[in-house]
Amino acid sequence: MFPVLQSSLPYLLQGAVYTIVLSAIVVVFGTILGVGVGVLAAVGGKALRAAVTAYIFVFRGIPVLVVMFLGFYSFPAMGLRLDAYTAVAVSMIVYVAAFVAEATRGAIAAVPAGQLEAAKSLGMRKGMMMREIILPQAMRLLIAPVLNISLMAIKQTSYASIVGAWELSFAAREVVERTLAAFQIFLGVMIIYFVICYPLSLAARALEKRLAFDH
Repeated sequence: MFPVLQSSLPYLLQGAVYTIVLSAIVVVFGTILGVGVGVLAAVGGKALRAAVTAYIFVFRGIPVLVVMFLGFYSFPAMGLRLDAYTAVAVSMIVYVAAFVAEATRGAIAAVPAGQLEAAKSLGMRKGMMMREIILPQAMRLLIAPVLNISLMAIKQTSYASIVGAWELSFAAREVVERTLAAFQIFLGVMIIYFVICYPLSLAARALEKRLAFDH
């Protein structure tokens, strides 16, 4: 049953490895950048908050495929010669960071104001309050949203094939063009994506329930 899928599975799994590596790069660096931007927005002045708000508003309002095309074509226009894989990774990092920054800003805002007033009454400065009180609680609230954003990012890497980055979807298209067994191949691709994403989905759901219970 499904002989073409069976014979093509090793090739598809090679593509899946590239998808996992791309996803890991995007999630790790997108999270670091997003948390940094969100924290800067919380401690910065009006100009910095306005800039962060504009960045979040713009990138959350643009389809990820458009961001990939902009990244793919803008780097050569600036004189930078990047391969498709790197261009997609950089573009998606900036895109994912906008979502993480908004989640970080919301997590910081969710810290009870009474704790901040108490810290101020003890003479704590803003930087110390952020480091000792706000961030530890905000990071705890941020785990579940970041996992959900990571799921979104993993699935969005499938668009990378459109700009020529070789990964699972690109490998699947190559096999389909050669064998014409589209149903078998994309059924296999669906299963592979499910295997990659399902553990993260379970973790996000468990964390959301735990946080809801703790509150």
